[in-house]
Amino acid sequence: MEKGQYTIFSEQSLKNFEFNSSDATVAATDFLRDKKNFRPFDEGLTELLQKAGFRGDIANVYDKTDFLMEKLQTINSNITRKTVLSWFDGKRRPKIEPASRQKIYEICFALNLNFDQVTWFFNHVYFDRTFNCHSVAEVVYYFAFLKNISYDDAIKIIAEIEAAPAQDNFDGGVYTRLIKNRVDSIETVDELKKFLIEQKKNFSAWNKSALEKIQNLFIKIVGDEKKCKDIVKKLKRTVEKNIPGEFSFSEDEINRCGLLLRYICYRARAEKNIGGKYSADEIYDAISGRNIFSKEFVLDNFLGGILFGINREFNVPYVLKNNFPAKKILSDVLDENKASVSKSYDAIRKTLILFQFYKFWYEVALGDVDFLDAKEIEELPEIYFDEINGELNECGYESLFSGNPYDWLFMCSAQSKDPEDPTNFSYATEFFSEIVFNLTDDFADE
Repeated sequence: MEKGQYTIFSEQSLKNFEFNSSDATVAATDFLRDKKNFRPFDEGLTELLQKAGFRGDIANVYDKTDFLMEKLQTINSNITRKTVLSWFDGKRRPKIEPASRQKIYEICFALNLNFDQVTWFFNHVYFDRTFNCHSVAEVVYYFAFLKNISYDDAIKIIAEIEAAPAQDNFDGGVYTRLIKNRVDSIETVDELKKFLIEQKKNFSAWNKSALEKIQNLFIKIVGDEKKCKDIVKKLKRTVEKNIPGEFSFSEDEINRCGLLLRYICYRARAEKNIGGKYSADEIYDAISGRNIFSKEFVLDNFLGGILFGINREFNVPYVLKNNFPAKKILSDVLDENKASVSKSYDAIRKTLILFQFYKFWYEVALGDVDFLDAKEIEELPEIYFDEINGELNECGYESLFSGNPYDWLFMCSAQSKDPEDPTNFSYATEFFSEIVFNLTDDFADE
């Protein structure tokens, strides 16, 4: 694919996708499995080199390696020639994890990139958050790229801030967005150092906005256990008494429970068209012997029982399966002590997207929204995109990007339509679950 065409290609892939096709989930699965559909790291890095003035043979990995190594040596980077060569020949890519972020920053400084180029490289090639402004070092990098400050000077600024004694003004942590807004108004290095030294203790915790949203979404999905555990017990007893058959239950009580249980009951009634009664068999199969307030129960319903993520053996792009929501990831993200200092922004962002997706479409299916005339039904995908992108931006994360295979999965699912019933508002979640099942059904060819 020609340089610079991946974003256009990924956007067109969704515009031209045949959502009404009976084999749409198969087509979506095939698209995600084809790694050529998403920008490989070596091609993105090559494009970056061209932005930075490389005029050699773009097909020659050794020319590109020599160019980048020469630049890296000017900032005394420890990145090895072997590593750089493995990037350009496509054998490896930097992992989306904290240890690799420093390498990405060093590349950006070495190539003397401007702020927009850094943002593009992180978001469209490396596929991770550009700046975590609850890290002193990354706040300094943010300021450095805004003000065209060298890597060497940035390192000196960081060292001075870290060496300075912390002031006793801890207020439980501040929000990334507020830090960025404050740094945007700072004009000099001395102002920056003064601000960051004053705030040093507040950098002991971060991810505050995202953590609050994820925890609130989880409670909304499973329900407040203290408030609805007695209703759940009553429902389970009623279900067991009426197998096989149908039963009546207070809709008001069910509506006081979490979205997931409400959705299960909705399906147990809607699918049978019972008219006010629920299928005891279906609800029994879904909740009997299960802790409906657990992470395992959520994953089982969202991802078809995939509790341990998408293993590396599966033929799926690395960017999609890395940090794919799993039992361990959810445990860490929902653990306030761990999540508040986690540098795994990819895992946090992916969890936020997953929870917000199900929350939105469950509420639509359950009628918890004040719209849905004919025009608004057609606009549901755009309403969803506005909502999730607003949540992501508020937490300091990038909007959904079709060039990211994880994001593409949700963007495609949100636009899917039941070929037999266009008013089936459950279809987006069904479509998503089927693609996840398809992706993990067959092992990659070795």
